[in-house]
Amino acid sequence: MMFQRNQRLSTNLLSNFKYLRALKLRYLPLTTLPNSFGALKHLKDLDLSQCRGLQELPRSFYKLPSLQSLNLEDTGLKQLPDSVQRMFTTLPDGMQYLKSLQTLVLFDCAKLVSLPRSLKFLSKLENLKITSCRRINLEMDPEEEEDYLQLSLKTFSLFQLRALRDLPRLLLQGSSSTLQQIQITWCRQLSVLPAWLLNLTSLQELRIDGCKNLSALPEGIGRLTNLRQLTIVGCPQLSKRYRQNEGEDWHKIAHIQKVHIHHVSADEEASTDAEFTDED
Repeated sequence: MMFQRNQRLSTNLLSNFKYLRALKLRYLPLTTLPNSFGALKHLKDLDLSQCRGLQELPRSFYKLPSLQSLNLEDTGLKQLPDSVQRMFTTLPDGMQYLKSLQTLVLFDCAKLVSLPRSLKFLSKLENLKITSCRRINLEMDPEEEEDYLQLSLKTFSLFQLRALRDLPRLLLQGSSSTLQQIQITWCRQLSVLPAWLLNLTSLQELRIDGCKNLSALPEGIGRLTNLRQLTIVGCPQLSKRYRQNEGEDWHKIAHIQKVHIHHVSADEEASTDAEFTDED
């Protein structure tokens, strides 16, 4: 079911579609969703992208047991509400809400600073993509670092996160036996990949693009025996260090089946930097 920009989303309207499985609300001038949203027990796919006035999600939103795909691209959400965490910690079973969610995309949520710890209850989550959320840093409190999120992520993508200085250990190590693909693009503050990355034993593909301050891959990358594809684009320090048959550390990645290293020209880098700046 798809709504047009000038349509209103009313409680009565939703009540007529209790068996709805897919709902697209793109570009609607919404500020919130009606509480009756929680009655859509069969809803699997929800697209809220471009709802720039959307400030919050109702409590009933977290009573969607069949939800598998959620797109929050370019919404006005300031955070995934604290009420989510409060509800999760008071649930008798702790796994009721969004328990079927498989894909979560956060795109251009300019005010989003962090992810809630209640993310750990999304046991079916396989694909997480965070793009152009300029304030998010994914940092966790030190005392939380020992309590890894027991997720089952398969793909993890970060694109243009200006505040990101380190990869989220708490988030990724809980998926060490399932995570197959990591993509890191235009994270300019990222200068090092942590040693614990080598614990992600199921990792098959690693792509790093436009991280020009990143100077090295983790020492001992050969321990990632399932890593079959490594792509490095627009990372001058990495390109020089791991250049095929020439770089000082080429031998450390020579065992990987597919290695693609592309050194971006000065003109290409200037064009990319201009685009990056224009997004501010």
